[in-house]
Amino acid sequence: MATSGNTTAVMVMFLTIGACCINVLLLEKIVTDAPNSPAMVTFAVYVAIVMENLITKPKTVTDHVIPIKSFLLITALFYSTSILNNMALSYNVSMPTLLIFRSGSLMANMIVSIIAFRRSYPLSKYISVAMVTGGIILATLASADQKRKGEADADKSGFGTWIIGICMLTYALFGSAIMGVFQEKLFAKYGKRKDEVLFFTHLLGLPGFLMNYGAILDSAREFTSSAPLTILGFSLPYLWVYIAGNVALNMACIKGVYFLLSEWSSLSVTMVLTLRKFLSLLLSIYIFKNPFTSTHWLGTVLVFTGSALFSGLIPVPGGEKRE
Repeated sequence: MATSGNTTAVMVMFLTIGACCINVLLLEKIVTDAPNSPAMVTFAVYVAIVMENLITKPKTVTDHVIPIKSFLLITALFYSTSILNNMALSYNVSMPTLLIFRSGSLMANMIVSIIAFRRSYPLSKYISVAMVTGGIILATLASADQKRKGEADADKSGFGTWIIGICMLTYALFGSAIMGVFQEKLFAKYGKRKDEVLFFTHLLGLPGFLMNYGAILDSAREFTSSAPLTILGFSLPYLWVYIAGNVALNMACIKGVYFLLSEWSSLSVTMVLTLRKFLSLLLSIYIFKNPFTSTHWLGTVLVFTGSALFSGLIPVPGGEKRE
């Protein structure tokens, strides 16, 4: 019989999957209707996380253990990867392609760990990384072929713009992995102070949005002039409603993942996150009619199977990690 704690965790799991999936769909809808809004979306999330921590965890500001200077490099990496991940959607990159790239995080983390920490892994890990890498390459080449074919009937600059978007995703993928290495070193030295890292990487990253203030102001005007949406008797510009929902669901998704990490093993949480990414992919393809060929599907299967193999969701005899 399930305990109340397990029942709560299962409920949180379903709520987390729902919040994360709807968050991705709202982001795609916002960027589809307002292509120049990625900076605004990222800025809104930053502000919300900083304000929420100031209100609910004020001691994070006054009693932090990690020195401020130790956050600078992580902040720069986090800011650049966050902004580029969202901006890629404005460079002819589809949401399914973005989700497939993000699913390569295990592969990127392993490569960076081998280089930074001289870690060694069993054969199954290298096979899984080869599967993920091959899947990403296949999906990317399939998208590239579509972009080239589309140039016959559309703007010739479309393929070049898409290449820039793919470069953004590649940097974001490995930038996040490098950030993880530095964060791991911080935790080893000062303890696992996740609240401090979450708060200060967002707070110290806010000045970076000065480089995007023009785009943010333009987006604010575009959001304000968007069609009205009636909620509880109030008529509000629908893009402001969507971005508020995106921010709220993003924070719910983060908090849900942290809660599950405190209740379940990292393996179980990895399984939940993998399922969430796959559902987000399917919903994006269905709702937004994103083109998805058999080659895309083959790449997707390789990425998710490789991720499951790496995480241990698919058991392999003698698959324990050596370091």
